[in-house]
Amino acid sequence: MTARLVQGRYELRSRLGRGGMGTVWLAWDRTLRRSVALKEVVLAPYGEDMAVRRERALREARAAARIRHPAVVDIYDAFMDDGSPWIVMAYIEGTSLDHRIERQALSRREILSEREIARMGREVLAGLVAVHGAQVLHRDVKPANIIIDPDDRVFLVDFGIARISGESGLTATNMLLGTVEFMAPERIDGHAVGPASDLWSLGVTLFCALEGYSPFLRDGPLETARAVAAGRPPRFRRPGPLADAIAGLLVTAPARRTGAAELGRRLDTILAGPASWPKERDPRSRGREKSSSGPGREARRGNDAHDLGPGREARRGNGAHDLGPGREARRGNGAHDLGPGREARGGNGAHGSGPGRGRDRAGEGRDGGNPLLGRPRQEAAALLGSMEPKAAGRLLNGAAEASGAAAEVLALLPPPRAARVIDHMAPHRAARLVGAMPPSRSAGILAYTDDRVTAAVLGALGVVPAAVRLVEAMTVRRACRVLGYVPPAVVAELLSATSDGRADRLLDGLSRVVRDEIARLAGGA
Repeated sequence: MTARLVQGRYELRSRLGRGGMGTVWLAWDRTLRRSVALKEVVLAPYGEDMAVRRERALREARAAARIRHPAVVDIYDAFMDDGSPWIVMAYIEGTSLDHRIERQALSRREILSEREIARMGREVLAGLVAVHGAQVLHRDVKPANIIIDPDDRVFLVDFGIARISGESGLTATNMLLGTVEFMAPERIDGHAVGPASDLWSLGVTLFCALEGYSPFLRDGPLETARAVAAGRPPRFRRPGPLADAIAGLLVTAPARRTGAAELGRRLDTILAGPASWPKERDPRSRGREKSSSGPGREARRGNDAHDLGPGREARRGNGAHDLGPGREARRGNGAHDLGPGREARGGNGAHGSGPGRGRDRAGEGRDGGNPLLGRPRQEAAALLGSMEPKAAGRLLNGAAEASGAAAEVLALLPPPRAARVIDHMAPHRAARLVGAMPPSRSAGILAYTDDRVTAAVLGALGVVPAAVRLVEAMTVRRACRVLGYVPPAVVAELLSATSDGRADRLLDGLSRVVRDEIARLAGGA
């Protein structure tokens, strides 16, 4: 397939990410022969005059392009193409902080140390100071927009919604731009924004890195916005100097919020501490149910290991009993009551897995190494809902083999959030989950997905009852938009299989090209 060429120069290679304000592509600059990140900024078709907003978008991109700092991604160019503003940025090959936080949440081992978080925070802060010095606000500081390259250098990326300082955080139609859970309260309330607003977002980002979850994220955008406006973050499970610094950023009143200079001093103090810190415990292990084995004890190959006492191990046995949080039973013949997140490996039997037992757990024991599967449904849904959609999509891709269990977890999320996850899944894997859901639930979720994503899911489902029911559950207008992206041969079979009497209306609503192709296929049948 021929790659799309933008501005006669930039060849789109693959999609790096997509959000509410546009899509970021990995592109090849044919003129300078280098890889770049190309962002297509999406402007809503309502509000101020489109020409005014296009000009503002280009003006703000050009203002951001004047910033020169090692922690701020370089902006090479900004232009209009096919009615949309595009921003050309340096392509940074590396890992997002969001991905590191996700890895931390899943592995229960790779805990980011205070020192490491402080170092990344200090570099991002220095970049923000440079951004603010140019009278620009980033407005979308979050873990997904912080990239760590292979040399451990930190970059603040994605200036797709940056704004010149002093302007309101709202558009003329009061549409919030950015990611709600990371927005400052003054943006939610429609008040004037300034550098302190970006510092609040940095505080939420550092909270995520320290605690492993997003403090204000709720079931839906309105609930999340209310939580942000209330400005009451949860108590820290890892108290200390970094938690104190973060708390100073999460103050509702901008005037009372910790400023950049004071934050820099606090982070420098943490970095000037001991060169090696003691290994930090996973805070999620605190508060879990007590067990007969004390902290740090492990039963391996043991003969019925019972209450061994501090630091003792039982090896080469046939059973490991009630080891407590985070401990494992390996190569035993039976694993008993291991509790949340615990594993039985290499054993000959897992007790409690008979008919009717453990059915509240995602995957019903068939975890295949995926952290969603094997957890209680609600716990798995909470984990999925706490992630950025791209990370959640990757995780569900790996769980799609156990489609029934994974579908139940996805169905527990609010439909708009579940739809954002599906937007980042492979279509054939998303189709497995959609096909395993009740039609009303899957239709409710797909009502919020991008038309092209929905079409890809339908195409992957093929002409099966689940796909037919999905089409029947859509409005005529939505169905016509979606079917416009589905292969005509599949459309023809789907329409002929519907039983709601709308087939002719749907056919009339399709483009002439699609209708002609369907007619050609019918004539050749």
